Amino acid sequence: MIPNHVRQNESLSGEMKSLNLDVPEYSGDFLSMTYSQLAEVKQLIETSVDHLYTLLNVTYKFDMDLPLVIDGFPRNDVDVVTVRLIRSKIIRLRNDHSAILGQLQLHLVQQLSGNKKLSTDELEKPHNGNFRNEDSRISKVFAVVKGVDPNGPAAKAGLLVGDKIITFDENIDIQNHANLTAVAKRVKEKEDIRVSIEILRAASVETLLLVPTENWAGRGLLGCHIVPM
Repeated sequence: MIPNHVRQNESLSGEMKSLNLDVPEYSGDFLSMTYSQLAEVKQLIETSVDHLYTLLNVTYKFDMDLPLVIDGFPRNDVDVVTVRLIRSKIIRLRNDHSAILGQLQLHLVQQLSGNKKLSTDELEKPHNGNFRNEDSRISKVFAVVKGVDPNGPAAKAGLLVGDKIITFDENIDIQNHANLTAVAKRVKEKEDIRVSIEILRAASVETLLLVPTENWAGRGLLGCHIVPM
């Protein structure tokens, strides 16, 4: 944990605690963090979001888009207060996650341009076993997005035509995707459960959060067309 960069919003966190949904809230002071700190907080946020999505999708049988009010009245088939709190927390953490990705990319650009080099310790130190040099990631794309249904889960996650996939659900990559059969199998296993997709977009490495689901008007669990590179 990084205590200097974690705070609690008294109102929201109090309600979350009362519902046993207490997760850390980050101050957003990401500009002052080192690369190592950013990578650590990124991992913490992804773990928190994964926990919240599991609660939302599995425990409460709900998602981020279904209405909480029908015909002007709160639904009586779902815990509206809890679902609203979970959604709010997910949105806050998503925003923090996006800000951190931007700062990580800035560190990388500065490193490559020679304006600011990361220390040898930072470059070589593993972060929770998941740290990998960003340069090598860029060269390991294994699939490209050829089509995205604007109303599907992939579009909601922010996936765009032309995005190149580096990893799917953290451990499917260029070495083991098996002509995308591993991806197809994992998607079925993770229906209604959040997965992360690491992509290359232009010169930027980004991580998107996607929930495969049939709960939309189109076909398939993703709503996109992906082909191997």
